[in-house]
Amino acid sequence: MYCEGNLEVLNSPCFSIVGSRDLTDYGRRIEKWIVRDLSLRGITIVSGMAVGADSVAHQVTLDNGGKTIAVLGCGFNHIFPEENIDLYQRIVREGGLVISEYSPETEAKSAYFPKRNRIVSGLSKGVLVVEAKYRSGTSITARLAKEQGKKVFALPGRLDNKNGVGVNKLIKEGASMVISPNDIIDEIPEFQSLVKTNIRQNSSVKKEYRKIYSLLNDEPMTLDEISLKTKNDIKCTLNLLTLMELEDLVEEIVGARLCQEVSKVKTN
Repeated sequence: MYCEGNLEVLNSPCFSIVGSRDLTDYGRRIEKWIVRDLSLRGITIVSGMAVGADSVAHQVTLDNGGKTIAVLGCGFNHIFPEENIDLYQRIVREGGLVISEYSPETEAKSAYFPKRNRIVSGLSKGVLVVEAKYRSGTSITARLAKEQGKKVFALPGRLDNKNGVGVNKLIKEGASMVISPNDIIDEIPEFQSLVKTNIRQNSSVKKEYRKIYSLLNDEPMTLDEISLKTKNDIKCTLNLLTLMELEDLVEEIVGARLCQEVSKVKTN
């Protein structure tokens, strides 16, 4: 096994997140929410550094100061896809770990990627499948995780989207359905004692946003709930939320709002 980066992360609580390469906007939004929550608890996120769901898992973890492990289906001197070379370097630079069972000069081959999935699942306490087609490498990872005795989770998918077929099938076959990060935490005893940490960033919240921002956390709230608790009318609340969304302070998740950069922003 070839490794580059921080080997100590192998001793941390790990959780795998995998999914489609052509991730939908819906899948991306929900995955970011879940990854952010888990990484802020000190959970190391494991994935395969492919485009789509894998890249989102690694990037969001790093953006929140967390640690991540990437398992490659190629050697270190032939990173695939090439567009993720910067991500590979960032993972190593920011205290994560990159693993491959292939020597550095090994070029990527299609057969190597399903094979490496056993390592992705094997390193972790459980695996979340964000989106997947009926037959895909992601589904292989879920099968391998089940064979290894790992807990398999799936995000429910849209019935009219090809990326929803695989995850809904997994749920039908016994995978735990995830509608919030707590669905993962509650089912993995090793995660239940982990507490979120605060990450400080040199930015500030405008005065007109503070009432809403202080109300929000990483659990979604509806527009009506925010309006009621801030004592602002619906139109005013919606206008403020729209402006905050443009500034990446909040994000809409399945018809509800949540604080996008939770624990990252301090007020003046």
